Amino acid sequence: MGHAGLSRIRMMIQKSLVNGMVLVGPADEKLGECDSCHMAKAKRRPFDASTTRETRLLERVHVDLTAGPMRVRAIGGYYYSMPIVDGHSAMGRDFYLANKESNTTLAAMKSYKARAENETGMK
Repeated sequence: MGHAGLSRIRMMIQKSLVNGMVLVGPADEKLGECDSCHMAKAKRRPFDASTTRETRLLERVHVDLTAGPMRVRAIGGYYYSMPIVDGHSAMGRDFYLANKESNTTLAAMKSYKARAENETGMK
């Protein structure tokens, strides 16, 4: 997206599609970029690339709470899936949630933490 180019603006004036617009300056003049256009076209990296890997179990877990809602409710009334994956071992578990409310997701996280600590012996 952006502003119309100079040739498009000239065509609109010639075909009387706009009222009261007058272009001043040479015919081959180019329009400058406005600050909004310049900022909108800026590119940047969202995060620095991580070069360190997890060295032990449960050092970092990755959670994706964006899965869902499913079009059809699953058995038990679940609409959402929340996968949790250990960064070191890549072992994971899916939790199925009826909603994304904080108490529902926190209960799933506590369940994962208790089970993972029990299975690995790590805290």
